[in-house]
Amino acid sequence: MSSSQLLLLAVVALALYGVGQVWLVQVSSYRLWRLVGNEDFAAYHAAWWRSIWIVILVPAAFVTIGAFLMPWRLAPGVPAWSAWLGCGLQAIVVLGTAAWWGPLMARLETPSDTLSLERYELLMRTHWVRVALITAYGALAVWMLAVSAFDKRA
Repeated sequence: MSSSQLLLLAVVALALYGVGQVWLVQVSSYRLWRLVGNEDFAAYHAAWWRSIWIVILVPAAFVTIGAFLMPWRLAPGVPAWSAWLGCGLQAIVVLGTAAWWGPLMARLETPSDTLSLERYELLMRTHWVRVALITAYGALAVWMLAVSAFDKRA
């Protein structure tokens, strides 16, 4: 197996991990935040933030790095446009997280350390865009793997 194929395989594994993670967060974890009592929300939110570094942020960083390496390390049969599309999807996820979803999550607490329902509802509505982008990248990565697997040069 070539290094470009290993990169593609690693990116697919990380992308699928990210798809599962983002759907779990969207349909389960975030929904539980409303059930945390007002007196406990600040502590809960801080503990949640510290807990995601290894399980969410590290794999997300690696899939992004892998996506940005793929145009220069194309696996056999994978069209260049698909690797560049993947870069674009990952760039939108990273920029959207840095500019919108991350800051919004950081501002979920009111001055009295309770959950701001207005900001929470805004997060729940807009985070579906991030879910769609991460899911689209996962599907694209699986497609690239399938194309490469059936390439006669592979």
